[in-house]
Amino acid sequence: MDRQPPPYRSFKLLLALAVIALGLLSMIRSLSQSQTMLVSSQDSQLLKTALSVDNNIRGHFNWYCSDLTYITSREEFQAAERQWLERGEAEPLLEHLRENPLTQTGRIHSMLVVAEGEIALSTGGSVDYTFVNRLGEVMGVDVCLCEDSAGNLYIALLHTGDRAGYAALIEGSTFFAIAEAQSAAEHQDRILLLDASGQYFFHRSAEGARIDRVSGLSSQEHPGLLQLQTVQSSKEQQAVFYQSGNSGQKPYTVRMMTLPDAANANGCFTIGLAHNFEESTRPFHFMTLQAAVSSAVIVAGIALLLIFLFRSHQHNRQVEEELSLLRTKAQTMEQLNRQTQELAHHQRLETIGTLTSSIAHEFNNLLTPIMGYSILVLEHLPEEDSESYDNMLEIYNASRKAKEIISRLSDLSRKNPSSAFQDISPDALVQRALTVTAPARPKQVEVETHLDCAQAVLRCNELQISQMLLNLILNAFQAMEAAGGLLTISTAARADAVLLQVEDTGPGIPPEVQEKMFEPFFTTKETGKGTGLGLAIVRQVVEDHRGTIEVTSAPGQGTRFTLSFPLYPQEDTSAHENLPLGGEDALPTE
Repeated sequence: MDRQPPPYRSFKLLLALAVIALGLLSMIRSLSQSQTMLVSSQDSQLLKTALSVDNNIRGHFNWYCSDLTYITSREEFQAAERQWLERGEAEPLLEHLRENPLTQTGRIHSMLVVAEGEIALSTGGSVDYTFVNRLGEVMGVDVCLCEDSAGNLYIALLHTGDRAGYAALIEGSTFFAIAEAQSAAEHQDRILLLDASGQYFFHRSAEGARIDRVSGLSSQEHPGLLQLQTVQSSKEQQAVFYQSGNSGQKPYTVRMMTLPDAANANGCFTIGLAHNFEESTRPFHFMTLQAAVSSAVIVAGIALLLIFLFRSHQHNRQVEEELSLLRTKAQTMEQLNRQTQELAHHQRLETIGTLTSSIAHEFNNLLTPIMGYSILVLEHLPEEDSESYDNMLEIYNASRKAKEIISRLSDLSRKNPSSAFQDISPDALVQRALTVTAPARPKQVEVETHLDCAQAVLRCNELQISQMLLNLILNAFQAMEAAGGLLTISTAARADAVLLQVEDTGPGIPPEVQEKMFEPFFTTKETGKGTGLGLAIVRQVVEDHRGTIEVTSAPGQGTRFTLSFPLYPQEDTSAHENLPLGGEDALPTE
């Protein structure tokens, strides 16, 4: 017996109806969005195919025009041309026009010779051709329409020389077949072409490829032609729907993408690509029906699913606890693995440093006599032997550059130098570094300083810190060389440290580069323009002074290097006497 009051039962009924209505509205909205996505997807595919047809036409034009220009520029051809113009002997010239790579493609109907605006010769024998109009120009060759006495249409590629012109004729049907055969269009797509003058319509009917005069066609029978004309007038690419008007067939909806001749690659034909839209939507409608049936089945199964979910709730909670424990263990293992990899990487770097130091010493022993004997030979060469002098100078310069690179490697790997520490003003270090790098500053780069360490003294190796600043400043100049920007250098004194900050407004450093930029020999510069040691030495100097370095950078947002160096009491000499440095020699810049 139902004990619920009538108002409560009515409320439940209204609630159920509201839920059903909401579901129907959601389904209708989803169908509408899916339809929109389907149209967008098909437009994208049609556009790609239309661009393929456009590029195919342009590619063939480039090919034929390049061959035509090459053929007519050959000395043998020009000699035959002079023989015809001066003595009237046409056969040698015609022989050149018949036997060449262009005519042997099988797509050239005939080659014409034009003199004083008239067709004088033809490889086909007949000169009864008329140039209708000019469509455009490709690689200095005019693209024209041409008709013979029978009304057949040709695409004429006309190259005009100093004394005569030469035209390669392509039959209109052959040209249209080229556009169709090598395009990415599917078999159910239809390619439509309208020449730039708007006089001829290229299309395919049930009888085959056709080229019709626009003046004799009806827009009702050929609605695609009307769309081509509209786009050619507006000069803007469009995608539209229209109803197929072919007589004898059931009308269907067509989706057509059109590229105007003024905006495409070939510049001579407006291109249309038509597709039977109903063929594309039929699977979608079938899937919609399937989705509706599936939705009903899903609703019927929701109740069973709720019961199953309720019963499995406790089991799922237990599984989640076990998964949480496994995640914790996995994170621990991952951290251990990462630490192991970092230790192995550090050991590899130490091995490289040891090997580099040994190799640098051996190469220095080899380069020293090469440079010495080069100088001796240069001093004894006679002045008139300039070639030998230049060659020996190249040997000396190459040896000197090799010695500089080896010096960089040696500095990077040296662990126990004898450089002394001094009390230096950070502000003075910055000012000297800017003075040294002033000649290298690009004109479009501005430099700004904020020096706040007038009373502070930094206990450091002056040469090392100066070279570190030179590396950072020159790197910033190179980063902003193309687009310009602002370099800002700041100093600040803290209770226990001195801060140096070098900031630029350059293109920034990508995250994947930041992970490796302090590694020796890593560089993003072109071959021969960087050794990958500059930032590695910067980090070495910072670590040798027991400081820290922080990099803040993002693509398009510039880069900021923040360096912190600890302060030591004047009387505490043990804190810095045994600090490892990078060497007394001048450090390389990157």
